[in-house]
Amino acid sequence: MTADLTRFGRDAVVTTVTQAASVWMSPGTPGERWRQVAELHGRVALAYLAHGEPLLPLVAFTDLLTGPLSGLLPDALREACDEVLLVEDGQLSAAAVDLLMENLAPSMTASDVVGWSVPRLSAEKVQGWLYGQMLATGTEEGYRRARRTVIEHAAGEMSEVIDAIKAAGLPREGLVEEIPAWAWVAHEGEHYWFGCPVCRYPMRYQLGRLACAYPPHTKALGGSITVKAAKGRPPVAGAWNVERAAQLGGPQVTTAVPVKGQVCLVRPAWRYSTIPGCEEVRLHRELEMMPGVTARLWPHVDRYDLEVRAPGRRRPWRVDVKDYTDPARLANELLRRGGIGESDLLIVVPDYRAGHVAVLNERLRFATGSRRRFATTSHRFLTEVKRAAAR
Repeated sequence: MTADLTRFGRDAVVTTVTQAASVWMSPGTPGERWRQVAELHGRVALAYLAHGEPLLPLVAFTDLLTGPLSGLLPDALREACDEVLLVEDGQLSAAAVDLLMENLAPSMTASDVVGWSVPRLSAEKVQGWLYGQMLATGTEEGYRRARRTVIEHAAGEMSEVIDAIKAAGLPREGLVEEIPAWAWVAHEGEHYWFGCPVCRYPMRYQLGRLACAYPPHTKALGGSITVKAAKGRPPVAGAWNVERAAQLGGPQVTTAVPVKGQVCLVRPAWRYSTIPGCEEVRLHRELEMMPGVTARLWPHVDRYDLEVRAPGRRRPWRVDVKDYTDPARLANELLRRGGIGESDLLIVVPDYRAGHVAVLNERLRFATGSRRRFATTSHRFLTEVKRAAAR
């Protein structure tokens, strides 16, 4: 029964559905796409039967591949976050890519997923490689320097990024790449790119508009950003929500930069180190501004993300910042690692993941038998620390 639950559980079905959407939107021949989608459909159809629901026909399955994720999941496996669209603008949506990356190797592209011979590695293993490279710096201070380098140098001039990586003791190989073509803005024979005002990673350019490859950042900016082009000068980014970008700790500025001589982190390093790191650093900065509060980033070589002490509290908070697209997947990961039931570790999710808190607490309480609070949002945590410090 355990094997069946694993085989037809939420993680497996979400992965299969996002794989199918990726294959369906791939540039392969129609016959090849149908063959591979039919194979994936078989797994989802069995999951429907395993959960006591009517068989989902193949034609209905393919019709739903461009709609919301929820439309393809058995009722028993659905969560509130499943209303995300699988396809947007004729390609796999950013949210679907995120889901796929959380379940498969982040370095896999949509075309890679089509090839069934590619090993199915989890995002944890890619994170583990980078974590190992940071540990190889030899000291806790070296680890912190390496961690900040990956957060603060998501993209930029090649020599500057490479020098920072070398100074932090990290390898260039496998960590950086040229600015991807999907970020290029062509204007008067030159190619430019724009960094996200929150994380500085290259924004995707499509149909005259820019959008961060990380959907919550695009939402925080107030949506995609227009690009204005005038003769004889570089293109200019239109208006965005500067105040909201600042609340997420962003630099608030984005200007056109010629692509030549510029590089960025490979996507998995950006998604699983830069993105959560931005929130960790922002929380640390906010906490350090509170009178009497001390906050330590990545103590004990990142055993957890923050150790926070306040005058009105006897024990420190031990905080782990997590930013997953799928809260059920995160709950399963925490349980798989073990120790979450007995630990007083507090999981903090960014405010844009507020809807995940109830799912995390419910899943972790049920699995561990503990009634303690496992998860909260950044805002609620900061409020809690502020209150303790004021006692």
